[in-house]
Amino acid sequence: MNRMLVLCIACWGCAAADSGAGVALLHRADEAAARLEDQLLAPYRARHPGLEVAERHVALPAAEYRRLLLVAAAREALPDVFQLDDIGVPAVVDRGHALDLAPSLGRVGVDLTRFDPTVLAMFRRGAGIYALPRGFTPLVVVYNRDLLDRAGIAAPTGDWTWDDFGLAARRLTRDEDGDGRIDHWGVVFDRRPAIWIAWIWAGGGDVLCADGRRASGCLDSPVTVAAIRWYASWVAPGRAGGPVAPRARDARDSNAAGDGLFAAGRVAFMTVDHGAVPNLRAAAAAGRLRLGFVSIPRRAGSEPATVLYASGYAAPANLLRRKAAVELAADLTDSVADATRGEAGIELPAVTAAAAALAAADTLGWEAVFLRAAARGRATWGARVAQWGEVEAALTDLMDRVTVDGADPARSARATARELDRLLGATR
Repeated sequence: MNRMLVLCIACWGCAAADSGAGVALLHRADEAAARLEDQLLAPYRARHPGLEVAERHVALPAAEYRRLLLVAAAREALPDVFQLDDIGVPAVVDRGHALDLAPSLGRVGVDLTRFDPTVLAMFRRGAGIYALPRGFTPLVVVYNRDLLDRAGIAAPTGDWTWDDFGLAARRLTRDEDGDGRIDHWGVVFDRRPAIWIAWIWAGGGDVLCADGRRASGCLDSPVTVAAIRWYASWVAPGRAGGPVAPRARDARDSNAAGDGLFAAGRVAFMTVDHGAVPNLRAAAAAGRLRLGFVSIPRRAGSEPATVLYASGYAAPANLLRRKAAVELAADLTDSVADATRGEAGIELPAVTAAAAALAAADTLGWEAVFLRAAARGRATWGARVAQWGEVEAALTDLMDRVTVDGADPARSARATARELDRLLGATR
């Protein structure tokens, strides 16, 4: 456990020991997002002038934040209200660490029909509601309008296919000065399963079978193998006409390198979530980039698809100050709070009316693309599978073997499927 985890747990312990002093609240947020969250507390504080809200935030990746919650839960040191991401649901909720909010929601005026049903379902177990959804995001494709215009390529539409994408990416990959080096690339290749799974789904495949308990028959199915082969071909030296995505010197640096190239105007397409909007909006406002957004293309014959990621606010199962905590979670997930985060570009509001209003007010048209994509979205496997972190690691290794080592996708997928079967079966 790293030092930050220890310090955070110690702070929570101090807050918990100060019984009756107020409500402890934890966000996963950077400094800018934390300032916004503090502003969103104003209505709650105004209604409860004698109640202190001890607010803390940690700027941790989702996987590390999940570990933090698990350690805190083991020490019975979870704060009164805490942000719960989708990948934390199996570990926190299914192990009994989160409070079922359903019995209290009527008393604080929460109407569950206000939330996007797919997002709400991530935090539901049977009739129980273990977090109130705050916001969510699908994955979509952002594109550089200037690069497409220079190549004489029309802006893609929501019904585009892999064939359309492939032709455009090939034309957009160019050696402009004839020195033998590519100056502009078609697309950013991202090795993270959290990103490429949406492309596999749009190709009709999947990495796990429907029950989430096995991979054999799904990860190694012909349609999934074909999708992996196609996605990996973006960086394959043997691709007809050459690769259409840059290969980083170190595979671990590929994501940051791709983001930088796109920001520099050297890549045409990139897969993003809503968290990319603030920086992209700033680049567009400054005139550095002309951008458009579009849904992830589908393989011909497959239905459009993308993945949804979400977060909410939960409370610990052993909570004493239930009324105050549930009221706070309700405040932080109402239409006003959701709309404020949406306007800041952090995420789509989980409140459907707020999301629709956000899209209607967006003169750029970006939010409407996110909403249309979300309508075809499916919840991440991480919201259901407790071992998803280990599954992701194995899938990352699979993609690296195919793209870096040149391994055969079919054989590699079969080997990884057997590995995942053992992993998923060993703990059930």
